[in-house]
Amino acid sequence: MDNTSPDFLRVLRAERRDLLNRMRQTRFESLKQGCSHSQVIPFATYSPWLDDEAFASTFEIVKDCTMVDIYRCYELYRLSRQTRHVPGEIVEVGVWRGGTAALMAHASPRKTSHLFDTFSGVAKHDPKFDTLYSGGEHADTDEDTVRNLFERIGASCEVHRGVFPDDTLAFLPEMICLAHIDVDTYQSVKESFASIWPNVQPNGVVVFDDYGIFGCEGATQAVNEIVASHRDGLFIHNLNGHALLLKHSKAN
Repeated sequence: MDNTSPDFLRVLRAERRDLLNRMRQTRFESLKQGCSHSQVIPFATYSPWLDDEAFASTFEIVKDCTMVDIYRCYELYRLSRQTRHVPGEIVEVGVWRGGTAALMAHASPRKTSHLFDTFSGVAKHDPKFDTLYSGGEHADTDEDTVRNLFERIGASCEVHRGVFPDDTLAFLPEMICLAHIDVDTYQSVKESFASIWPNVQPNGVVVFDDYGIFGCEGATQAVNEIVASHRDGLFIHNLNGHALLLKHSKAN
């Protein structure tokens, strides 16, 4: 049978649909009540990152310096490009080896990127909220790794070492167009957002990483509480592990 025949394509689509539906029925154990998990597989297949040569070439350089998958990386890249007209600078809290920060900086080269990290691992673990994180994870990095990566892609950054906001709040820019919060724990998400949001300009965006990801229940709870208590932003839950809060052009 010809592999391009209608019958072949019909069978292939049917088998694919059956496989994906069975995978979607997969349920995972719950680490926290009210935070259920299942295998999330969207129906959409459009993959613009495969056709974006500028992104692809940069991602090839930074991919070993991030634990964030290509779907979230592409979203950050596009958001950085789309917020170039918004006043303010780029902020990332939770940098690790600098991969996502470098992508955002490359997409918006006229903006200054302010990078905040302990460079000694995850901070502010609280067993009342956080499930799999116990503190100190992701310490396998240093400032030189981040600076070297930025040099390789031809971008500049301001690196601020210490616990944010406790040690480094003074370095937060007064105006922010895009912020990426990737800190893994409940308290760190809440405190990072509380410090950043007042400086986010209208039409600016805060991206929360690890939203809804297994083992990051504390971060997910923090975002849900933030959304429930703020009316000056539009909340978007993306199925890729991101949550976005877009600041209204005028407070409602």
